[in-house]
Amino acid sequence: MTTAAQSNLILIADDAEVNRAILQELFCREFDIAEAENGEKAIRIIEAEHDRLAAVLLDVKMPVLDGFAVLKYLADKGDSNRIPIFLIIAENSSDLDAAMQIYENGVVDVIVKPIVAPTVVRKRVKNAIELYQSRRCLTDLVERQVASVRQQAEKLKNTNTSIIDMLSSVMEFRSGESSQHVRRIRKITQLLLTALSERYEEYRMSADLIETIANASAMHDIGKISIPDYILNKPGRLTPEEFAEMKKHPLYGCELFEKIPFFQKEEIFPYSYEICRHHHERWDGQGYPDGIKGDEIPICSQVVSIADVYDALVSERVYKKALPHEKAMSMIQNGECGAFNPRVLKEMAALEPAIYRDLYIGGEMSREERQSHLERASRLSRPAETQVISDRTLQLLEKERRRFNMLAQMSGDIYFDYDLQSDTMEFTEKYQEVFGGSLQIPHAAEYYAHCSQLQPGDYARIRDAILSLTPENPVCRTQLRMTTRSGNPVWFEIYIQAMWDTEREGQMISCLGKLTSIHELKEESLHWKNQATHDYLTGLYNRQAFEMAVQQLLYSEPGKPFSLMFIDVDNFKKVNDTMGHQVGDRLLRKVAKTLPTILRSTDIFARIGGDEFAVLLSGTGDREVLRRKAASICEAFGRVIEPDFQCGISSSIGIAVYPDDGSDYKELLQKADTALYDVKGRGRGDFAFYHESMGRISDHTSLSDVESSE
Repeated sequence: MTTAAQSNLILIADDAEVNRAILQELFCREFDIAEAENGEKAIRIIEAEHDRLAAVLLDVKMPVLDGFAVLKYLADKGDSNRIPIFLIIAENSSDLDAAMQIYENGVVDVIVKPIVAPTVVRKRVKNAIELYQSRRCLTDLVERQVASVRQQAEKLKNTNTSIIDMLSSVMEFRSGESSQHVRRIRKITQLLLTALSERYEEYRMSADLIETIANASAMHDIGKISIPDYILNKPGRLTPEEFAEMKKHPLYGCELFEKIPFFQKEEIFPYSYEICRHHHERWDGQGYPDGIKGDEIPICSQVVSIADVYDALVSERVYKKALPHEKAMSMIQNGECGAFNPRVLKEMAALEPAIYRDLYIGGEMSREERQSHLERASRLSRPAETQVISDRTLQLLEKERRRFNMLAQMSGDIYFDYDLQSDTMEFTEKYQEVFGGSLQIPHAAEYYAHCSQLQPGDYARIRDAILSLTPENPVCRTQLRMTTRSGNPVWFEIYIQAMWDTEREGQMISCLGKLTSIHELKEESLHWKNQATHDYLTGLYNRQAFEMAVQQLLYSEPGKPFSLMFIDVDNFKKVNDTMGHQVGDRLLRKVAKTLPTILRSTDIFARIGGDEFAVLLSGTGDREVLRRKAASICEAFGRVIEPDFQCGISSSIGIAVYPDDGSDYKELLQKADTALYDVKGRGRGDFAFYHESMGRISDHTSLSDVESSE
């Protein structure tokens, strides 16, 4: 589509060449010019250059077809509302009365020849062009806002999906599952429900309901957020006690749903709840947690159950390799993975080849990204000194202004217009409701450079973003926090589109934009991000976040020394066995609280297993310094932690140094672990540096050696 700024062609239609030459001279420095000596040629040019036309200057009397015939052609096509049309008539001509009669039918103004005031004619034509282009720009803006309002329901729906995806991502991050697991479950669920709905009357449901249930399927394993990492990511077979804990995750998930009041009001809630609670139930009643059977199990849970089993079989997990798809389907049909509804089994078998092709061979299914292709807008016209505007045009502009204000109020967004020349910013009424103050802010640059509404650094960031805009890339979008009239910092998304001067190339004259509150979604995202990177019991980093911190250090400062300490809590099992798991949990929290008091605030601490902790000491490779730090940790276990439990609590520590002992996270952690178990083999409660001879002759330095050297 051609934008208003690109509509820079003026058509001059007049049978007198001298008249065309005079008019061409008036406009050729600012516009492209097309000339026609009769109405027929004028129409051909209009058809060929339709989108580029900025104005039509039309002589009344021409051969072949006169100006009135061309005017009727433009009116029939609806172009008289889009392009300013000027009639060229002779002074004292009988055509003057006829021209005046058709003003309301599309003619903007008349040009009387001979032209005695060329400057006035040029100004009148330019004013009309700017006015029409501004109206087109406003129309485009209003149409986009109408589309935006119509999309509000879709945005609300997408908000639910975004929250679901965030919650699902938490589980993917903690359990180490493929990032595509929940997306495949969603797609398989949609395909199965569609097939069942078409074939069986009792399973019939609308496409919208199927989509809702498919989105709810992503929540099936959300309860695993409450399962300890050492169970969730255990590479081997679970013990009976560990499996019993794992089987509680459907109930944990339902408890989580019950603690989110706003989610309970959504259409998706009952399906999310049923899927989470019943996706491990079996057709024969041998499932959990409720042991229901047959059609007592909601069909949404039945479908997610078989989809989950299938994807688990054909995907690699920490405890298994991926199985071939033929083997996986054979196991499901033969009852090796539990009992399923025969109808669901039949549809799954029929769909499996397409599922395999589209989701596992043809590429992962992903949400289609929605991209908005906004047109570059031309500048809004400033009031002209001598501008002829018909009542009809004024009425149309006023109508558009009222529509825009109404749509802005309905959307809940804050719209603004920043005029760079006057350094003035104007807002819609919503701004006053949220922030207080005036709707018009003079000296806006100075005001926002020092006002308390913006967080430190945000003004400079947004200013630089605006200054970097170009006619080819006129749009920027970012997020920021602004302090409202209540004193609370609230997250907003700011969208800015620059406007350019059509007369002076490269001259930005104003910026249109809007502020949209994203506070709830942003806070929810930050909360679940924190949940995904921290251990639920101790509040320290979890294993995945610790690995990411090490990888980031390797990437940002390659070759710079750092060290890993692998710490094991000695006799932790004894505490659990003799005093119970609650006391064991208290011990782990005590360790997590004690470690940061010994080392630097810049060191990173993590719980990476049941009773195993790790410390990343950046910029530290000096072994003497590390000996003293390790000795301090061992001493603190005996002085601070052991007196509270009286079970022989101590710490065994293995140390690996980068780059001497390894070049990546896996190698360094493995060697620190080797040093740790060298300590355990020698009696626990001590520390050792990794040495290549470990397993034969240890490079072990004892705690007593350090103490005696002091």
